[in-house]
Amino acid sequence: MILLAIIVMIIALIGSLYIRALLTKRAIFKVIEIFYQHRAMGGDGAMTRRELGLERPDFFQKMMKPRDYKQYALQLLMKREIILETAEGKLYMVEERLDETLRRKNKDLFLQGRL
Repeated sequence: MILLAIIVMIIALIGSLYIRALLTKRAIFKVIEIFYQHRAMGGDGAMTRRELGLERPDFFQKMMKPRDYKQYALQLLMKREIILETAEGKLYMVEERLDETLRRKNKDLFLQGRL
């Protein structure tokens, strides 16, 4: 009985990690789409988080809405230097780096035999 409970807990943990990864991946594509829609490419097209609709929710918004993974996705894209920030705090996407990342991902999938 205890073994069954442990197995169920492990499956639940793995499932929650999988769902989080799936939602993060989905949010990354949404953030990229937002930058394309607003044409925030390069330093000339840089926009603030508010203009892009990517501002951090306040306490009450966090309490009332389900978790939004776009903030986490934005942080990941900034760490990979796909999205950069100007001195004024405006954000823009470097499309060339995005293409390089996607090419590398496709190459890895090809080498693993998934494509």
